[in-house]
Amino acid sequence: MSQTIQPPILPETSPDRMVNCEVALETAFAALVTESEAQGWTARETAETLLKIASEHIKLLAADVETKS
Repeated sequence: MSQTIQPPILPETSPDRMVNCEVALETAFAALVTESEAQGWTARETAETLLKIASEHIKLLAADVETKS
């Protein structure tokens, strides 16, 4: 399930950088979802778990920023 994620093509200050990131991750994300469902996880379980993992990651990033402040 190895998918290549393309590097950013826009500088960090670009207002379109998040869209650039979304496009870069779409193929790898779709492959992860497909593989999860192929292994027997439901679409809902997969989506909810990915959301939980992403939300926890955001909290860790926020905590890291607070620690450095």
